[in-house]
Amino acid sequence: MIPNAALINALRDLDFRFKRQADRVVIYKKAGTTARVNVRRVTLHDEDYCRILLGQAGMPPDEIERFITNYHFNQH
Repeated sequence: MIPNAALINALRDLDFRFKRQADRVVIYKKAGTTARVNVRRVTLHDEDYCRILLGQAGMPPDEIERFITNYHFNQH
């Protein structure tokens, strides 16, 4: 499980900024584009959700796996 703060920090590294808060999601927008991602308002995200969300944000698959692996490595 990946904490919400870690996922948000990864999105910020990809130049996504807070746009607005909806009922069950927080919307982040990439500066200068129309790209948006919806992050669920929960404290922990499963790895599959993180892979999908970071892929939608434009992060390459190898970096996504590195992010998830590094997070697990640093937590144990």
